[in-house]
Formats: sequence, C-alpha cells, structure tokens
Amino acid sequence: MEKWDVHTHTVTSPETFDALGRFTHYADFIRVRAHKTKPCCAEMVNSKGEVQREVEENSYSGAVRVKECDEHGVTMQVLSPTPMMIPDYADKAEDAAEICKILNDDNAATVAKFPKRFAAIGALPMRFPDRAIKELERIKGMRMRGVEINSNINGMDLDDPSLFPVFEAAAAMDMAVFIHPWGGFMSPTEERLKRRMNANRNWRPWLLGMGLETALAFDSMRCGGVHERLPKLRVMYAHGGGAFPALLGRLAHGAYCRPDLFAKASKLDPYETIKKCGVYVDSLTHDPHILQMLMSLMGVERIAMGSDYPYPLGELDTIGTKKIYPGHMIEHLDITKGQRERLLSGTAKEWLGC
Repeated sequence: MEKWDVHTHTVTSPETFDALGRFTHYADFIRVRAHKTKPCCAEMVNSKGEVQREVEENSYSGAVRVKECDEHGVTMQVLSPTPMMIPDYADKAEDAAEICKILNDDNAATVAKFPKRFAAIGALPMRFPDRAIKELERIKGMRMRGVEINSNINGMDLDDPSLFPVFEAAAAMDMAVFIHPWGGFMSPTEERLKRRMNANRNWRPWLLGMGLETALAFDSMRCGGVHERLPKLRVMYAHGGGAFPALLGRLAHGAYCRPDLFAKASKLDPYETIKKCGVYVDSLTHDPHILQMLMSLMGVERIAMGSDYPYPLGELDTIGTKKIYPGHMIEHLDITKGQRERLLSGTAKEWLGC
C-alpha cells in the first residue's frame, strides 16, 4: 500500500543562511548553518549566533529524505516548516513576508527535484492578513497544497476576526490547513507557570504543552465559528488532535451547563463540528488504543498517517530499540484492508485535495 506522511518537518537548508542574516534583530529568530566539523549535519542558531539544536541532513536534504523514505516504505512526504521557524514573532510585515518566502521557496525547490516523493505546505505571515493572502496566492501558483500555522499567532487565538479572511481565502483556493502547536503553554511568561513548564521537568512543553495548545486551537476554531462558517475548509490538527478528542464530552457538557458563557459561540457542538466540518487529525498518538479511540470518534476518513519525521518525538525510532517507523502502528492494527489504506494514504490525499 502507498504511505503518505502528512506530518513531516524541514528546516531551511544551510544555503539560506546568508539570505536570512538581516533578521537577526528578532529575539526568536532561527536560521541554519552548515556544521563546522560534521559534514552530515547542520546547526540551528538563534539571533545571537548560539546553537539551539544540531540537525542531521534528513532535516533539509531531499536526497537523504528519499533514501530514508525508501527504507521506511513511505511513498510521499508532505513537507512543512519546523514551527519555531514560522515568523509569528516578526512585527514588520515586510520581514515576516520575506522570511516566509525564503522558507517556502526552499521547500518548493525540494519538491521540484523530487515531485513524485514530496508535496509541500507553506508558511504565512499571519499577523499581516493582507500579506498572508498574497503569499497564499503565490504558493498556490507554485502548486503547494496548503499551509501550516501555529496554534496561536504570537499569543493571538485563531478565531481573532483579523485572521478570518486568511481562512476564507484558503477555503476559496482549496488549500489545506495544518495546525501545529507552538508557543502559549509551551513557553509561558508568567513566572510560576514558567517554572512548572520547564523543559527540564519531564520535557513538559513538548509532551503536555503541545497537547494543551492544540486543544486551545480547536476550541478557538470551533467556538469562534471558523469551522461552522467555512465547513469545507480542510483543517488538520497535529499529534492526533492533541488533548481535544479526549475533551469533546467535557466541552459539550460545559456549554450545556453554562449556555450564558457560550452565547456568542458557534451553534455547532463539538461532535457536530467534527462530523459536519472539515476537521482532520494525524495518526501520531504513540498508542494504538488512543488511535482506536480516534477511529471511533472521527472515523478513518478523518485520520491521516503522520510521523513528525525526522524529529525524536515522531514515529521514528532514533534510539534503535523499539524498531518503529512511519506507519508502523497503522500497519499493526487489527483493521480491514480498506481502513488501513484510508489511514495510510486515502485521507491524506483528500485533505490535500489530490
């Protein structure tokens, strides 16, 4: 069976290092340079030139990714930027638009080299909706299939009225949306919460904060009426939807108990939203029981294989003891051939509009 991986990330190739040099005045800015001593690696560096993370070639080299896809039996990868590189931090429209252009052109170049193995979704300067729509039009012309946005835009919820024209344009252009957690609960500024969400405390920002951020994103898109007003907009939530699938009952019951607090919210309840609107999730739950729960709640028609390749938290065994790989869990579920095919590729193709 074909395997289409909807959740894979890239960093910019080291060749873009100089082109991105004029944005180092932003504190949260990240760019990538060639490793000084390891030819097979690169370094993600911050605005001060400090190394934040080492990455291997599979983060930016199409040829290396194709080789590993062949090893894992992956037919097609959907490339999206590493979330921290999306310039939601930029407070100037020109800067945000130019950074997105560099990110998008870099991934488009990889797709052009290997069109049968990669598709791409782009980054948008979401704080500047007019520029975001222009970039959306540009990448649509480049045959990108959609966009990746963070779970909040520099602290702004996704149902902020200023963002709706971007979602409306995406729906009109038949472009998919991938919502990935970043910021918010992962990097709080309030001191007590900051101490509790310390990355050195059981990796909490990534293991817990991400799930909370995705739930908040769904709550915004649902209660704010984005899904209701644009039911054909295809929106996928990362990591199996984070915490929101397990909270559907609580969200519905809360609105029943306190309707006064939901007077301006969408008239669709959470269950109606996932059934009647274009709500999708990827399969990255790390637990077959949770994946089965998602299948029961949403159906295989709304779940697509996603691995978070090539990062350690993804469905790829970087340690070497579990022997897992993209699609491993789906291939071992006790389901029908048709269900397996839908999870491995069918939903991905529908979400992308292929």
